[in-house]
Amino acid sequence: MTNRTAFDLAEAPDGSRAHRLRAALRWAGPHAVVTGREALWLHGVDLAPQGAIHLLVPPSGRGRTDGSVSVERTDRLPDALWCNGFPTAPVPRAVVDACRRTLVEREVREVVSSAPVQEVRAELAFVGGRGTSVLRRVLSEVDRGVRSLSERVVTGVVEDAGLPPPRWSVRLSTVADVHLGVVDAWWDEVGLAWDVDLRQPWSPRGEAAMAARGARLRAVGVVPVCTSAQRLAGDRAGVVAELREGYRVAASLPRPEVVVHLG
Repeated sequence: MTNRTAFDLAEAPDGSRAHRLRAALRWAGPHAVVTGREALWLHGVDLAPQGAIHLLVPPSGRGRTDGSVSVERTDRLPDALWCNGFPTAPVPRAVVDACRRTLVEREVREVVSSAPVQEVRAELAFVGGRGTSVLRRVLSEVDRGVRSLSERVVTGVVEDAGLPPPRWSVRLSTVADVHLGVVDAWWDEVGLAWDVDLRQPWSPRGEAAMAARGARLRAVGVVPVCTSAQRLAGDRAGVVAELREGYRVAASLPRPEVVVHLG
């Protein structure tokens, strides 16, 4: 007698990945969410799915692990995004879940390149250590490379603008210790802040966060210059001129009452 509580991914009428995925979701139940490489594929990332289909279900759901599908119970079931007709985990969660399933560093690097590193790191903060050692090592290497590139680029821009050396990577707060933001460069003598976003591709969320930091700084008298990676790459001369003008304006105003936290 056939066991109707299980499923066979080969039941898909044409054997396609999409049909196999539908079969897996039917078995896993209505709350199942697709994650891992499968989810990245559904998001349109140029990353072919491979191996077992990876689904997430609530703690009360049915788990399963075999060569065709892995149904994982989790206390952190993500809110599903519907991509191409399937309930799909957000990209950062899918990246972390995909990387937890492989020890091959080349594959981890490939997967990490499909999402902003900052968002992947934020997701990783909620995950335990099991299965994440390779991912953490890759992210650490990416950080070192980004910092090295960032330092060379921004130092060159400051030199081109003819400005004195700033203090690098400082946190600013009010005298009442209200956090204002972390800025990449700070000219304490005039109260000029340079906020340079070189860590991730442009996104509405990243732009909104930069705008919010700029607004907080302006509210206390700081002159902020906010620069995206795209602006720096496409209009370096314009950024140099903007930074030079920002310094001139800041020098004409009273030094704002802010506290500088180094390191």
